[in-house]
Amino acid sequence: MIFTKRTALAASILVLLLAALASPVRAGWNSGGPEITEKTLPNGLKVIIEEDRFAPVVAIQMWVRVGSADEAADEAGLSHVFEHMLFKGTKKRKMGELATDIESVGGNINAYTSFDNTVYHLIVPSRHFSTGLDVMADAVMNSTFDPKELTRELEVVIEEMRMNEDRPSRKLYRKLLSTAFSTHPYRRPVIGTREVVGKLTREDTLRFKDKYYRPGNMTLVIVGDVDASEALKAVKEEFRGFERGRVEKAPRPEEPPQKGLRAETLTMEVNETRFALAFHIPEVKNRDTYAIDVMELVLGGGMTSRLYKRLKLDETLVHSLSVYAMSLKDPGLFFITGSLDAEKVEPTMTAIVEEIKRLAELGPTEAELRRARTQVESSFVYSRETMQGIASKLGYYQTLTGDIGYEKRYLKGVRKVTAGDVKRVAARYLTLDNATVTTLLPEEKEGTVTPEMLKETLSAAWSAAGTDDVRAAAAERQKRAGITRVKLPGGITLLVKEIHSNPLVDFYAAFPGGLRFEDAGTNGIGTFTAAMLARGTTTRTHEYLGRELEDMAGSVSGFSGWNSTGASGKFLSKDFDHGLEIFADVLVNPSFPTEEIEKVRVDTLAAIKAARDNVPSHTFKLLYRELYRDHPYGMPSIGTEETVKGFTREDLVAHYRRFFVPDRMVMAVVGDVDTSRVIEKVTEAFASFENASAPLPDPPVERRQTSVRRTGEVRETAQTNTGVAFLGTTIDSPDRYPLEVLAEVLSGQGGRLFIELRDKKSLAYSLSAFSKEGMDPGIFGLYIGSAPEKKDEAIEAIFAELRKVTAEEVSEDELERGKKSLVGGYEIGLQDFSSQAQNIVYNELYGLGFDFGEKYPEIIEAVTARDVLEAARKYITLDAYTISIVGPNGYAGEKEAPEEAVGM
Repeated sequence: MIFTKRTALAASILVLLLAALASPVRAGWNSGGPEITEKTLPNGLKVIIEEDRFAPVVAIQMWVRVGSADEAADEAGLSHVFEHMLFKGTKKRKMGELATDIESVGGNINAYTSFDNTVYHLIVPSRHFSTGLDVMADAVMNSTFDPKELTRELEVVIEEMRMNEDRPSRKLYRKLLSTAFSTHPYRRPVIGTREVVGKLTREDTLRFKDKYYRPGNMTLVIVGDVDASEALKAVKEEFRGFERGRVEKAPRPEEPPQKGLRAETLTMEVNETRFALAFHIPEVKNRDTYAIDVMELVLGGGMTSRLYKRLKLDETLVHSLSVYAMSLKDPGLFFITGSLDAEKVEPTMTAIVEEIKRLAELGPTEAELRRARTQVESSFVYSRETMQGIASKLGYYQTLTGDIGYEKRYLKGVRKVTAGDVKRVAARYLTLDNATVTTLLPEEKEGTVTPEMLKETLSAAWSAAGTDDVRAAAAERQKRAGITRVKLPGGITLLVKEIHSNPLVDFYAAFPGGLRFEDAGTNGIGTFTAAMLARGTTTRTHEYLGRELEDMAGSVSGFSGWNSTGASGKFLSKDFDHGLEIFADVLVNPSFPTEEIEKVRVDTLAAIKAARDNVPSHTFKLLYRELYRDHPYGMPSIGTEETVKGFTREDLVAHYRRFFVPDRMVMAVVGDVDTSRVIEKVTEAFASFENASAPLPDPPVERRQTSVRRTGEVRETAQTNTGVAFLGTTIDSPDRYPLEVLAEVLSGQGGRLFIELRDKKSLAYSLSAFSKEGMDPGIFGLYIGSAPEKKDEAIEAIFAELRKVTAEEVSEDELERGKKSLVGGYEIGLQDFSSQAQNIVYNELYGLGFDFGEKYPEIIEAVTARDVLEAARKYITLDAYTISIVGPNGYAGEKEAPEEAVGM
């Protein structure tokens, strides 16, 4: 069970917080439970009181938002020393009297320090609540930090360090954390080091007290058999002399991404070998925490879990095993630990990797998901058996997440975790380059396990093709999805999906490319090159190619967008062979004839001029250019008159050879075909495709703007067209999905913009919101076309709706409508073969996986109103955005921001 394994960590100072709470985000069950009183006193002290009358007991805890991770290197361990000293005597209570006063009424008192918090806790019979509160207030406000007592206590702490050094588990964890973290202070032990602690003075503790022990940096939690209003009065009285003060914490250094496997070994006078394998995971507030905690239980949550069953029960490789996620204020670690015989380290590591790979490739079963959810929810129920458990939950949530109701959001998030979510986080975080492994060996076994051996074992296991059952299950999954994925000899990734409902076949091939790799001098070259693909090959003129296609009622064309370039083709399935031969010829052998280049140039220049006539499109052209000042997404894909006029045949050929390379190509064949024959024929058709591959550059980074930017122009049009944009997110970001839902909540005939701006206020006929993601941050945008005289009111109305979605959660009805609309539109959009081909190619090319389309509805369904609110607050910055206004009263370049562009 979770409690047992979490509590077992009490042996390590490094995880005292987890031990005290049993589970960092699972300590409570508050679905319609007792009311909670929250109050911030004038001095800044946060007070949380929950009345619980099931026992005549009251728990009092003071949570201080400072831990070992807030210490500088030369004060490492000071938080812990301070914790020891707080109960050592006050102005009115001598040494030992604080504890005596509590114990004399049958209570107990203690404290602990963690990476992120220091917590002082006591529990007393409720009739002695006043005594408990007086002791807590006296200790926090009036401790004297006697120099002689400090000297004695420093010796006690150093003895505690020596004791820790004799404990194998603590020694192993200390080595693992110092290896896994290279920069972040989580790498240091909470208890500190002898060198630093031995030199601490009373002045150090007083300076520390003055810096961090201010009421604005504390949360007092009271849970039990008390009257909330009376308890609050008592708190105000006890803490009336606690003066407000500023708390200025230095920012913690960020841990850089790990870029390779790390391994260390230790020896000690012990009888059995211990190991710890860890992977970096995000902070506790990250939405991936829900899936990570479920993954923890699937891998190690009891006898039926995958690792326990295989390592302990089936193959008897380990004596003990534990799996747990150490989710903290900053990114933490996912641990797999155990004890075993030294000679079994290698097969154990291999087995662990195989199970990780199996989970990352196939995901958990529905039975495993149900079991994990049950374990999570049962731990909430168990945690409410004691006042201390409830208080710990409230204090933890408030200090680390800022939300005492976090458990509701957490439970809701866990309930919505899908197999795809677990699969995704396993693939994302449990990777070789993100791993750190340490072992502690008996002295007589020194040399039998080395860092080099650990690295070789894990690397070999990760690079293996996969176990037979994984491959078989993957093949079955592909068969169920109707998709087969193969890697062809030249490096091409081929995806085949058989659909026999209609005698058609669609081809779609894409490469990384497009606008993302252009600059001001080459803008439009991707579109120009793509247009030339079907303008003639080394064996076919443009005219001959056109006649062939018309004879078959087929088509082939090139494309170039934001992030990719390539070609598509459509044929009757009876013409599969001939159509594939033409499609391959166009991709492998384009000839770029000079006369056709000039024809394309003329057509392109005409299109550039015509684009200006589409006023909404022109409005957004100006908007993109202002939003993206550095990144090429701000340029038009078609190019400019200047660049298009300057392209030469040599430019186009060079661009083609640079981007159209086989080992970066993903191709889909969808339709009335036979998979084995498709693989054979595609291999033959592209056998001569040999363009050399070279690394592609990283596009410039677009920094998020910090002020309002405006653009536009005055045009004599019937409407004023307004576009508003914020820098958005990426294709692979978890933020993508709540932003997409938010766009749906705002858009459509049932959306807020339509109802509020069109139905109620008649401000516009056409309006919309959208989220467009890219391989680099995309755009979250809104559009409205209004009568010129309604422009100001329309813009203010848009910002009024934006203020609402950044201030409060959308309603459940809006959320469900938005999600259903999004999923429904997605599924409807995949009716034709060409859309399906395009979908699976892009999902594979952009790293989401060819079968992402099956997961997408589940991902969207899991989005919560809280997710939408957090995404809105993250990306919709009402004092920093871009606005484009085109029309009779459009933006004409004033030096100061027009009133309507302020959004306030």
